[in-house]
Amino acid sequence: METTALKAAAADLQQRIGLREELLAFFYSDRQPEGYQVPGGKQVCLIAALTRARHGETVYCDAEHYGCRGCGHFLGFVPPMPTIDYFVSTGIPGKMEGEHYKQSPELVRQYREECAIAPAPAPYAVFKPVSCLVADERPELLFYFGTPDELSALVTLANFARADDGVICPFGSGCGTLISRALVEARHERPRAILGLFDPSARPCVPADRLSFSAPLAMWAEMFANAPESFLKTETWSKVKQRIASAG
Repeated sequence: METTALKAAAADLQQRIGLREELLAFFYSDRQPEGYQVPGGKQVCLIAALTRARHGETVYCDAEHYGCRGCGHFLGFVPPMPTIDYFVSTGIPGKMEGEHYKQSPELVRQYREECAIAPAPAPYAVFKPVSCLVADERPELLFYFGTPDELSALVTLANFARADDGVICPFGSGCGTLISRALVEARHERPRAILGLFDPSARPCVPADRLSFSAPLAMWAEMFANAPESFLKTETWSKVKQRIASAG
Protein backbone atom coordinates (compact mmCIF):
# COMPACT_ATOMS: atom_id res chain seq x y z
CA MET A 1 0.00 0.00 0.00
CA GLU A 2 1.39 3.39 -1.02
CA THR A 3 2.28 5.64 1.93
CA THR A 4 -0.25 8.40 1.23
CA ALA A 5 -3.04 5.85 0.83
CA LEU A 6 -1.97 4.08 4.03
CA LYS A 7 -2.04 7.30 6.02
CA ALA A 8 -5.50 8.14 4.70
CA ALA A 9 -6.85 4.64 5.39
CA ALA A 10 -5.44 4.60 8.93
CA ALA A 11 -6.91 8.03 9.68
CA ASP A 12 -10.27 6.93 8.27
CA LEU A 13 -10.35 3.81 10.43
CA GLN A 14 -9.34 5.81 13.49
CA GLN A 15 -12.31 8.11 12.89
CA ARG A 16 -14.80 5.30 12.21
CA ILE A 17 -13.87 3.45 15.39
CA GLY A 18 -13.18 6.50 17.51
CA LEU A 19 -9.68 5.39 18.46
CA ARG A 20 -8.14 7.86 20.88
CA GLU A 21 -4.61 7.35 19.55
CA GLU A 22 -2.98 6.75 16.17
CA LEU A 23 -2.04 3.40 14.74
CA LEU A 24 1.69 2.73 15.05
CA ALA A 25 3.94 1.29 12.35
CA PHE A 26 6.88 -1.12 12.60
CA PHE A 27 9.50 -1.74 9.94
CA TYR A 28 13.20 -2.46 9.45
CA SER A 29 15.41 0.14 7.82
CA ASP A 30 18.93 0.52 6.45
CA ARG A 31 18.86 4.16 7.46
CA GLN A 32 19.32 5.31 11.06
CA PRO A 33 16.25 7.39 11.92
CA GLU A 34 16.04 10.52 13.98
CA GLY A 35 14.29 9.86 17.26
CA TYR A 36 14.64 8.00 20.52
CA GLN A 37 17.15 5.17 20.51
CA VAL A 38 16.31 2.46 23.03
CA PRO A 39 19.28 2.26 25.44
CA GLY A 40 21.84 -0.51 25.25
CA GLY A 41 23.71 -2.11 28.11
CA LYS A 42 20.90 -1.93 30.63
CA GLN A 43 17.54 -3.54 31.27
CA VAL A 44 14.87 -1.40 29.60
CA CYS A 45 11.50 -2.69 28.38
CA LEU A 46 10.63 -1.83 24.79
CA ILE A 47 6.96 -1.67 25.73
CA ALA A 48 7.69 1.21 28.09
CA ALA A 49 9.80 2.96 25.44
CA LEU A 50 6.92 2.74 22.97
CA THR A 51 4.98 5.21 25.10
CA ARG A 52 7.07 7.76 23.21
CA ALA A 53 5.78 6.44 19.88
CA ARG A 54 2.22 6.67 21.15
CA HIS A 55 2.92 10.35 21.80
CA GLY A 56 4.28 11.02 18.33
CA GLU A 57 7.99 10.18 18.50
CA THR A 58 10.05 7.75 16.45
CA VAL A 59 11.59 4.94 18.54
CA TYR A 60 14.25 2.61 17.20
CA CYS A 61 16.55 -0.29 18.11
CA ASP A 62 19.66 -1.82 16.60
CA ALA A 63 22.06 -4.67 17.34
CA GLU A 64 23.65 -2.76 20.23
CA HIS A 65 20.60 -0.93 21.58
CA TYR A 66 17.48 -2.98 22.27
CA GLY A 67 16.70 -2.73 25.97
CA CYS A 68 16.54 -6.28 27.28
CA ARG A 69 18.15 -9.38 25.74
CA GLY A 70 14.75 -10.90 25.07
CA CYS A 71 13.71 -7.94 22.96
CA GLY A 72 16.99 -8.04 21.05
CA HIS A 73 16.26 -11.67 20.23
CA PHE A 74 12.61 -11.13 19.26
CA LEU A 75 13.67 -8.33 16.91
CA GLY A 76 16.21 -10.68 15.31
CA PHE A 77 19.35 -8.83 16.41
CA VAL A 78 20.89 -11.33 18.85
CA PRO A 79 20.53 -15.01 19.75
CA PRO A 80 18.59 -15.87 22.91
CA MET A 81 20.55 -16.06 26.13
CA PRO A 82 21.77 -19.65 26.69
CA THR A 83 19.62 -20.11 29.79
CA ILE A 84 16.40 -18.68 28.31
CA ASP A 85 14.49 -21.97 28.53
CA TYR A 86 15.17 -22.12 32.26
CA PHE A 87 14.64 -18.40 32.84
CA VAL A 88 11.11 -18.46 31.41
CA SER A 89 10.23 -21.62 33.34
CA THR A 90 11.73 -23.20 36.43
CA GLY A 91 14.95 -21.26 36.85
CA ILE A 92 18.16 -22.99 37.93
CA PRO A 93 18.26 -23.74 41.67
CA GLY A 94 20.99 -21.77 43.38
CA LYS A 95 21.91 -19.90 40.20
CA MET A 96 18.92 -18.16 38.63
CA GLU A 97 15.33 -17.41 39.57
CA GLY A 98 12.81 -18.38 36.91
CA GLU A 99 9.74 -16.47 35.73
CA HIS A 100 7.57 -19.60 36.05
CA TYR A 101 5.58 -18.71 32.93
CA LYS A 102 6.01 -22.22 31.54
CA GLN A 103 5.99 -25.52 33.41
CA SER A 104 9.30 -26.78 32.05
CA PRO A 105 12.34 -25.75 29.97
CA GLU A 106 11.25 -28.27 27.34
CA LEU A 107 7.98 -26.41 26.78
CA VAL A 108 9.85 -23.13 26.36
CA ARG A 109 12.16 -24.77 23.84
CA GLN A 110 9.20 -26.08 21.84
CA TYR A 111 7.59 -22.64 21.91
CA ARG A 112 10.77 -21.00 20.59
CA GLU A 113 11.05 -23.52 17.78
CA GLU A 114 7.48 -22.82 16.71
CA CYS A 115 8.10 -19.06 16.67
CA ALA A 116 11.00 -19.46 14.21
CA ILE A 117 12.38 -15.95 14.70
CA ALA A 118 14.24 -14.73 11.62
CA PRO A 119 17.38 -12.55 11.70
CA ALA A 120 16.73 -8.83 11.34
CA PRO A 121 16.84 -7.98 7.61
CA ALA A 122 18.25 -4.48 8.18
CA PRO A 123 20.28 -2.65 10.86
CA TYR A 124 17.42 -0.72 12.46
CA ALA A 125 14.01 -1.67 13.84
CA VAL A 126 11.77 1.38 13.73
CA PHE A 127 8.51 2.24 15.48
CA LYS A 128 6.56 5.41 14.65
CA PRO A 129 3.03 6.76 14.18
CA VAL A 130 1.58 6.00 10.76
CA SER A 131 1.08 9.72 10.12
CA CYS A 132 4.86 10.24 10.46
CA LEU A 133 5.82 7.76 7.73
CA VAL A 134 7.72 9.14 4.75
CA ALA A 135 7.37 8.00 1.16
CA ASP A 136 10.05 5.28 1.16
CA GLU A 137 9.07 3.70 4.49
CA ARG A 138 7.10 0.47 4.10
CA PRO A 139 5.68 -0.92 7.36
CA GLU A 140 5.63 -4.65 7.89
CA LEU A 141 3.21 -4.38 10.80
CA LEU A 142 0.77 -1.91 12.29
CA PHE A 143 -0.23 -2.10 15.93
CA TYR A 144 -2.31 -0.37 18.57
CA PHE A 145 -2.44 -0.24 22.36
CA GLY A 146 -6.17 -0.32 23.05
CA THR A 147 -8.81 -0.38 25.73
CA PRO A 148 -11.44 -3.16 25.75
CA ASP A 149 -13.91 -0.99 23.83
CA GLU A 150 -11.34 -0.06 21.17
CA LEU A 151 -10.13 -3.64 20.87
CA SER A 152 -13.69 -4.89 20.45
CA ALA A 153 -13.81 -2.94 17.19
CA LEU A 154 -10.42 -4.12 15.93
CA VAL A 155 -11.03 -7.77 16.80
CA THR A 156 -14.54 -7.79 15.32
CA LEU A 157 -13.38 -6.06 12.14
CA ALA A 158 -10.48 -8.51 11.77
CA ASN A 159 -13.02 -11.35 11.82
CA PHE A 160 -15.60 -9.60 9.60
CA ALA A 161 -14.76 -11.31 6.29
CA ARG A 162 -13.53 -14.63 7.66
CA ALA A 163 -15.21 -17.87 8.65
CA ASP A 164 -12.19 -18.91 10.69
CA ASP A 165 -10.56 -16.93 13.49
CA GLY A 166 -8.77 -13.82 12.31
CA VAL A 167 -7.27 -13.06 15.70
CA ILE A 168 -5.24 -15.25 18.05
CA CYS A 169 -4.03 -14.73 21.59
CA PRO A 170 -0.76 -16.68 21.92
CA PHE A 171 1.66 -16.96 24.81
CA GLY A 172 4.65 -14.66 24.63
CA SER A 173 6.49 -11.67 25.99
CA GLY A 174 5.10 -8.19 25.41
CA CYS A 175 7.50 -7.49 22.53
CA GLY A 176 7.25 -11.07 21.29
CA THR A 177 3.50 -10.90 20.74
CA LEU A 178 3.69 -7.34 19.44
CA ILE A 179 6.39 -7.97 16.82
CA SER A 180 7.79 -11.47 16.32
CA ARG A 181 4.49 -13.40 16.40
CA ALA A 182 2.94 -10.90 14.00
CA LEU A 183 5.95 -11.25 11.68
CA VAL A 184 5.43 -15.02 11.70
CA GLU A 185 1.81 -14.41 10.65
CA ALA A 186 3.03 -12.18 7.81
CA ARG A 187 4.54 -15.27 6.17
CA HIS A 188 1.10 -16.87 5.82
CA GLU A 189 -1.28 -16.45 2.90
CA ARG A 190 -4.07 -15.41 5.27
CA PRO A 191 -2.34 -13.79 8.23
CA ARG A 192 -4.05 -13.33 11.58
CA ALA A 193 -3.84 -10.51 14.06
CA ILE A 194 -2.21 -10.98 17.45
CA LEU A 195 -3.83 -9.88 20.69
CA GLY A 196 -1.05 -9.39 23.21
CA LEU A 197 0.42 -7.73 26.28
CA PHE A 198 -0.72 -10.46 28.64
CA ASP A 199 2.90 -10.89 29.77
CA PRO A 200 2.92 -10.12 33.54
CA SER A 201 6.45 -8.71 33.21
CA ALA A 202 5.27 -6.13 30.66
CA ARG A 203 2.00 -5.19 32.34
CA PRO A 204 3.52 -2.48 34.58
CA CYS A 205 4.74 -0.70 31.43
CA VAL A 206 1.24 0.12 30.15
CA PRO A 207 -1.97 1.46 31.71
CA ALA A 208 -4.04 -1.22 33.43
CA ASP A 209 -6.76 -1.07 30.76
CA ARG A 210 -4.51 -1.56 27.69
CA LEU A 211 -3.67 -4.58 25.55
CA SER A 212 -2.00 -4.71 22.15
CA PHE A 213 -3.42 -5.55 18.73
CA SER A 214 -0.79 -6.19 16.06
CA ALA A 215 -1.12 -7.47 12.50
CA PRO A 216 0.74 -7.61 9.19
CA LEU A 217 0.02 -4.80 6.76
CA ALA A 218 -1.89 -7.17 4.46
CA MET A 219 -4.45 -7.82 7.17
CA TRP A 220 -4.82 -4.12 7.93
CA ALA A 221 -5.48 -3.52 4.22
CA GLU A 222 -8.28 -6.07 4.45
CA MET A 223 -9.69 -4.30 7.51
CA PHE A 224 -9.45 -0.86 5.88
CA ALA A 225 -11.38 -2.13 2.85
CA ASN A 226 -14.09 -3.80 4.93
CA ALA A 227 -14.66 -0.98 7.42
CA PRO A 228 -17.28 1.00 5.43
CA GLU A 229 -19.69 -1.95 5.12
CA SER A 230 -19.08 -3.32 8.61
CA PHE A 231 -20.78 -2.87 11.99
CA LEU A 232 -18.91 0.42 12.38
CA LYS A 233 -21.82 2.17 10.58
CA THR A 234 -24.45 0.84 13.01
CA GLU A 235 -26.17 2.37 16.00
CA THR A 236 -24.73 -0.47 18.06
CA TRP A 237 -21.21 0.78 17.45
CA SER A 238 -22.25 4.41 17.81
CA LYS A 239 -23.08 3.73 21.46
CA VAL A 240 -19.67 2.17 22.11
CA LYS A 241 -17.94 4.95 20.20
CA GLN A 242 -19.61 7.53 22.42
CA ARG A 243 -18.38 5.68 25.49
CA ILE A 244 -14.82 5.67 24.11
CA ALA A 245 -15.04 9.42 23.58
CA SER A 246 -16.42 10.07 27.05
CA ALA A 247 -13.66 7.98 28.64
CA GLY A 248 -10.94 9.97 26.88
